[in-house]
Amino acid sequence: MPDARSFRVSDKFNPISVRDLIAAYFGTQIRLQPKETTLTVGMTAVAAGALGNQRVAITFGNCGSTLITVGLSAGVVSGSGYPVAPSSFVSFTWLLDGELVMGQFYAISGSASQTLYICESVMSVVN
Repeated sequence: MPDARSFRVSDKFNPISVRDLIAAYFGTQIRLQPKETTLTVGMTAVAAGALGNQRVAITFGNCGSTLITVGLSAGVVSGSGYPVAPSSFVSFTWLLDGELVMGQFYAISGSASQTLYICESVMSVVN
């Protein structure tokens, strides 16, 4: 594996995907794979997303009828974080959000039994 301190690319290098960036770093392409889960969210914060160390993107979709709030702390409270309105979604990607995308997310709602859809795009061990 190359040393990150010696990783250099030309001035003309402009990755358009995480696959391009990873290929430039490792010298070979590494496939990405979506991992889908659903989570029941209530009035107590719960961990949302489990693959942070491999994650390059994550999308939270609110399938419920009440606002769900997503944050990076187990102390997140409803209405104080990233709002995911009913029938909408919030996404984080490596390109726009840097290492934030690898964080441990938590979700909470103002009412019980809301469904949160989670799709994590992760580096696959099978190429």
